[in-house]
Amino acid sequence: MMQDTKSALVRAAERLFAEKGLGGVSVKEITRAAGARNESALHYHFGGLDALIKEVFASRYRDIEQVRFARLVELSADKKGVGIEAVLEASIAPFMAACLREDGRLYARFCMQLATDPRFDIADLIGDIGMPSLEMMRSLVIDRLRGIPNRVLATRMRRAFLISLVQAADYARQIERGSAPPIEEATREAAATLAGFLSAKPPTKKVRSTRKTS
Repeated sequence: MMQDTKSALVRAAERLFAEKGLGGVSVKEITRAAGARNESALHYHFGGLDALIKEVFASRYRDIEQVRFARLVELSADKKGVGIEAVLEASIAPFMAACLREDGRLYARFCMQLATDPRFDIADLIGDIGMPSLEMMRSLVIDRLRGIPNRVLATRMRRAFLISLVQAADYARQIERGSAPPIEEATREAAATLAGFLSAKPPTKKVRSTRKTS
């Protein structure tokens, strides 16, 4: 029963946060939607609202992480030579596929709320959960984009993760409107967009003129 209440709180919070935003939901609303008897249930299981938000993120991310890791392991074993788009397609596919389900679409919308909230850093949250798939993806990307300075690529990869959240949330919106392309097409397009962003030639620095004007 205790575990059932905890799970109910996570799922109720996920839906409410996705619909109203992280700052638009009260403890009372969450406990009521979860069918908990009183507001202390949330504090008992999580210690507070911020900890609950982190658990909502982690609860589905763990599954996405496992699927992505398995895909990348399979991909890295391919001796034929795998391009950057294939690496990124394998990386984003689990999140895109999750949007085919209603709970996955709620999660995508929730992640968008989380990504824009200054209280949280998604990179830190993922680090707390464990991210072997992202470490593998980073290695595969760096190996295929040797012409991009590591400092530039590190910044781009961080931003690419945020872009992938937008892509998944937009695909979820298209599904709900009935205008979504097939999942394979949407995933390939998302991967191509990320590949273009990551592999773009860095801008050249402007050299200031040292000539003095008379």
